Formats: sequence, C-alpha cells, structure tokens
Amino acid sequence: GFDGRPDLFKGKVHPRKSVGHKNIFFDTLVHDTGSLELLVKNQGYKQVLVGLDDPYPLGEMESAPQSSYPGKILDLALERNIVSQQQADAMWEDNVIQWLCGEDEEAKKKLVKRILGE
Repeated sequence: GFDGRPDLFKGKVHPRKSVGHKNIFFDTLVHDTGSLELLVKNQGYKQVLVGLDDPYPLGEMESAPQSSYPGKILDLALERNIVSQQQADAMWEDNVIQWLCGEDEEAKKKLVKRILGE
C-alpha cells in the first residue's frame, strides 16, 4: 500500500487526503466492536453511518429467538466506552442526514419532517 511502498506512488495524492473529504461516508457493515472502533479511529465518527441496511435483516429473524437486532454493535460500542453517546447518535442519525442533504438546512428539515410523517 501507500504507506509500505511510497516509492511506487511518487507524485500521487495519498488516499487519506481523499477519504477524509467531508462528503465521503462509510457504512459500517461490521460484526464486532473492534472493527467499528478501528473505522471510527481511522475516519472519525462524523463520516461513519450505521444502520443503512435497515429494514433488511442481517441475521435477525423474527421466527427465531436471538439477541441480535439492528444497532446492536453500536449499543455494545457504547457499553464498552468505544464511542460516546454523542458519537453514537451522530452515526445512527445525524450523519445520515448530513450525507443525504449536505449543508442544505432546508432540505434537512424537509427530510426529518418526511421521516416523522409530518
């Protein structure tokens, strides 16, 4: 990669400059808190989205008793102090609205009203 063999990429832009752009977001298809922690550490919580697969199940089955549910990894990350409540709220909701609407505050208000059925 870029860090291990920078000589192969002379004159090129380091990928971290691109992935740090405010309009690039990362969906967390992770199944453990360690992977979520690494993503948040490398990208920052403001670029991380959680739960975009909902309402499509990723192993959750109503017909079978289980402890799995949408947002479980985020809840575990909170319990283990990997993320704060503010960071979890942002990843679960605020960042998604930012991703969809950018800086357009009017669009954000309209989207929230639509989601809430107002």
